[in-house]
Amino acid sequence: MRKTLQDSGSKAPVRSHMELMRITNDHHSSKPNRVTVDEDDDFIASESDRQALIMKEQDEDLDEISASVVRLGGVGLTIHDELIGQTRIIDELGQEMDNTANRLDFVQKRMVHVIKKAGAKGQIIMIIFLVILLLILIVLVVYT
Repeated sequence: MRKTLQDSGSKAPVRSHMELMRITNDHHSSKPNRVTVDEDDDFIASESDRQALIMKEQDEDLDEISASVVRLGGVGLTIHDELIGQTRIIDELGQEMDNTANRLDFVQKRMVHVIKKAGAKGQIIMIIFLVILLLILIVLVVYT
């Protein structure tokens, strides 16, 4: 190598650099390429294994997420069914309240009509009658 460098010492430094590179490449060309290929194959195999492991973990995570979504869907359907049932109950309650309000209005109108017919004397008699009825009911409740 020195001989080659000395022969070309007077020539351009580019040429000596090229020869150095050629000598270095010739020196490392036989064995290292085979080792490099083996190392590359090992690296590719290990990376493939690592990527396969990552993909397996991602698949497991996706399976867990899928199961969670299915559970949430079931919970959502249950909530939906419950809301429909409660809406039905509230509608029925509203109808019953309307019916009760109508009957109460009817009874109040009848009471006003009866009170007008009875006058002051009739009101006193009605109060006495209701008090007596209340006392009878109290006695029945207490003794039975």
